[in-house]
Amino acid sequence: MLTANMEGVNNMHDNFLRGMMLAGNDAPCFGYRPIDLDGNAGPYEWVSYRHVNDTASAIGSGLSKLGIKTKDCVGIFSANCLEWSYVEHATYVYNFISVPMYDTLGIDAVKHMATETEMSAVAVAPGKLPAFVNMWKDLPLVKVVVVFGPVPDGIGAEIPNGPLIISLDDLILLGNNNGLAPLPATPATPNDTCTICYTSGTTGTPKGAVLTHMCFLSSANAVEKRISHGLIPIMDSTDIFFSILPLAHCLERSVHAILTGRGVPIGFNQGDIRKIVDDIGELKPTIMVGVPRIFNRIHDQVWAQVKAKGGVASALFNYAYGVKKSNLKLNNNQHWLWDRLVFKAVRQKLGGRLRLVISGSAPISGDVLDFMRIALSTTVLEGYGLTESAGPCGVSLSTDMKPGNVGCTLGTCVYKLVSVPEMGYSIDDKPHPRGEIYIKGNNIFSQYYKRPDLTAEAKTTDGWLITGDIGMFDAQGNLAIIDRKKNMFKLSQGEYITPERIEVIYTDSALVDQAYIHGDSLQNELVAIVVPNEEFLRRNVAETPDLAHWAEHERFDDICQSKDVIEHFVGFISEWGRSHGLKGFEIPKNVYLEYSPFTIENEILTPTLKIKRQAAKNKYIDILNHLYDELHYKLTKN
Repeated sequence: MLTANMEGVNNMHDNFLRGMMLAGNDAPCFGYRPIDLDGNAGPYEWVSYRHVNDTASAIGSGLSKLGIKTKDCVGIFSANCLEWSYVEHATYVYNFISVPMYDTLGIDAVKHMATETEMSAVAVAPGKLPAFVNMWKDLPLVKVVVVFGPVPDGIGAEIPNGPLIISLDDLILLGNNNGLAPLPATPATPNDTCTICYTSGTTGTPKGAVLTHMCFLSSANAVEKRISHGLIPIMDSTDIFFSILPLAHCLERSVHAILTGRGVPIGFNQGDIRKIVDDIGELKPTIMVGVPRIFNRIHDQVWAQVKAKGGVASALFNYAYGVKKSNLKLNNNQHWLWDRLVFKAVRQKLGGRLRLVISGSAPISGDVLDFMRIALSTTVLEGYGLTESAGPCGVSLSTDMKPGNVGCTLGTCVYKLVSVPEMGYSIDDKPHPRGEIYIKGNNIFSQYYKRPDLTAEAKTTDGWLITGDIGMFDAQGNLAIIDRKKNMFKLSQGEYITPERIEVIYTDSALVDQAYIHGDSLQNELVAIVVPNEEFLRRNVAETPDLAHWAEHERFDDICQSKDVIEHFVGFISEWGRSHGLKGFEIPKNVYLEYSPFTIENEILTPTLKIKRQAAKNKYIDILNHLYDELHYKLTKN
């Protein structure tokens, strides 16, 4: 199953030991920025592979001494941090099953995960401990709570029969006391459950995807093959990876597995998205995996600066950009002059050393992908995957710079397309077959935990994962994601709408930070809730004579509520949609400008920054109805 250079790697702990062998016991493994009493971050400090292995072994030993058994579930309720990874690797060493829990999920979702998995132990960030106090009485099976910090005095005293609460430091001391606890008699096999990753729940209660060690090892093995064929740059201990996405996200977990197995050091961000640029400047990474929203922001900010400079500088940037964009057709994004003279400043903002950038989690526009390749002058790839495929199952080729495709499979699985006649997609379409993407292979989840009904909806009886994504195979055999079957709805005139595709098109504009497209079967038009970018909206209205007086208005909410600004924005929405290939019925006819962003905290976004459609509908239902009332009034008036 695995190639020769991964022989003997049967589980995730073996994979880590392989990386330690390649890099060296004392090579840096994980890096973090210590925060002083004033909240200022210092330079990155590193812990070695040996230290991570010893610490993880001690944690696993301590849990074992406290009664946690092989294949018991161990939850991790925290943002990304060094301690998160220690506990993760402890589960590998002692063959526990990790259950990552997004630190931003509501307590009901966390309670659901802990109850459904019959969790025996949970590791908790200090700030999350009070929330656990409120639900301990509902979690009688939790024996141990491990705190990433000191245990507050008196915590849990009102629940005398509750779990043991212990700090991570004390657990490590316990694990090392009188030697480590015996390792499992039978180490984890490739087919043993490694983790239960709960989906982020865009439509309802999170469901747990059961992923084996093989799911992650197959991705690591596939990357080995890609590297050997020169389709992905070599990655080793001389690289540095910048960790942005939450570790509870399968993509980040899979990337960590791939990189630690190759000896690549990983630097964590501070946990504050506003400080990511500062972290990048300090770390100077060579590898970065992010989501389109991050790259969209970089794209918008750079172009805004170019426009603001004007004159010769702006003209030179645009000329150089045009030259390099033409060269992309020849699969070349290097230029001996413009990379030094024009685009060096952009590269320096991202540390100046990036040589591999991958966008994943959601579709990225071709314009932004072209921009990243041109401005960074490095390998920029787009990946495709799902929680149910343990993260990445395909990625574009470094030798192909044509945007709009996610390449072929990594080699962990195979794709097939299935016709969707109600949407007009068929495997017999010419010149290229189109249909719903089905995936089968070593990386596919085995089941949704304790949910055979949902498993039957997501997998065929012969093991194909039904993705809900609509794809097309191009002339080279690459897969392009062209539509979405899930969340699809029909308008009253019978036209099918896939809102996520439309939202991607609009958020590609600098004026739009976020968008929620809404419609239903009783209406024949779409409406939208749009979060505009304040900087660009003020600039836009300043350039519009009838609206210029709004540009310097102190309150952004007043600008968003101005009828004149809204009418202007509706016109922009129409023009942008038509110029980007949307049909008339796909363009929202009325818009509400929301000055407060969609966030995880206000429960509109999932932890992977996707819109919770039902939550958005519930929050804005009165406004959505009012938007339709306004449309109907205009129609009757006319």
